[in-house]
Amino acid sequence: MPEGNGTHGSRTRDPGLQPERTRLAWRRTTLACAVAASLAGRQALYTGIEPGSLVVLALVVLVWLAFLALAHRRIRAMRAPRP
Repeated sequence: MPEGNGTHGSRTRDPGLQPERTRLAWRRTTLACAVAASLAGRQALYTGIEPGSLVVLALVVLVWLAFLALAHRRIRAMRAPRP
């Protein structure tokens, strides 16, 4: 077991693990945004569709789509091979 100096001894770092964790984090965050957008849509349907709620719902969907595009672009930018 290594001493308290933060090194891992003779073990080498696997460069494929960090990009994989980052990919998974982007996917989890995108899923959380999708859930929030669907809950906002559900709330708008249950409270009655009014012009104000339609605007908010449209903004939520646009923000979700923009975030989805950003996450997809960031995931594709990490072209490191998967472990």
